[in-house]
Amino acid sequence: MTVRKEWRHLSTAQQNQFLDAVQCLMDSPAKSGLSATTSRFSDLQALHRGMTNTAYADIIHHVGQFLPWHRYYMHIYETLLRDECGYTGSIPWWNEEMDADSGNMWQSPMWGADAFGGNGTSSGSCVTDGRFANYTLHIGPGDEDTDYCLRRAWNTEQAVANANSTVVDMCNSYDTFSPWWNCISNIPHKGVHTYIGGVMADIKSSPGDPVFFMHHMYIDRVWWMWQKQDPVNRLYDISGPTLNQSANAEPAGGWQNATLHYELSSFNIMSNTTIAHVMNTQGGYLCYGYD
Repeated sequence: MTVRKEWRHLSTAQQNQFLDAVQCLMDSPAKSGLSATTSRFSDLQALHRGMTNTAYADIIHHVGQFLPWHRYYMHIYETLLRDECGYTGSIPWWNEEMDADSGNMWQSPMWGADAFGGNGTSSGSCVTDGRFANYTLHIGPGDEDTDYCLRRAWNTEQAVANANSTVVDMCNSYDTFSPWWNCISNIPHKGVHTYIGGVMADIKSSPGDPVFFMHHMYIDRVWWMWQKQDPVNRLYDISGPTLNQSANAEPAGGWQNATLHYELSSFNIMSNTTIAHVMNTQGGYLCYGYD
């Protein structure tokens, strides 16, 4: 079993090894054949946008499979880092709740000039420091395919308001999946996306910012922790519509609810699997935990 560690629990050498592996994905040629892809890293961005595209009725947000699909997506990310870039270390996550509670949302060294870089500059919100300074994206914004910079536009007050322990505890007061995932999805998940701003605020193309994966590892950990509190009732608890009801008319056959048999797909970047296979992070298909 591998253990995913908070960024501050990695040594400087380990942090650099991880960032080197991310850079490797950015430098490796695309393989997916998806629109506007130029690198293996952009394959991941294009996958997320494709699943969010209205042609697919947004089947990964505001749906019961939101958390299972993103857990599968994090598994794809980890697999590419390991199998195609030779990464052997821990996959890191960002403790957003701790930083929000401190009032200094951006205190983690992950935002440093030797890591992911900080906020965007006043000129176009482009990130000009860090390992991904002046990185050019080709997928997005939204459904467009244009060249643009990696952008961030921090809103500290609102990020803190959406990510603090009071909010997380409120969500965790729900003991069944349906109200719990709605709370997590709409407040700490969506709020941090929105208030990092820039690329992260673009629901379709947000994985163009490498911080996306730090954020979603954290969200996955919040789910993992919630499951661990009552594994008998929570480990395989799943519910919610399979289509984003706010973006679609009700299908002729009525709304369908997510079940353990629902198939998770990735445009053949990785073999399809089912929700059942990703519910238990130590169930065989997956084999990891968090510190």
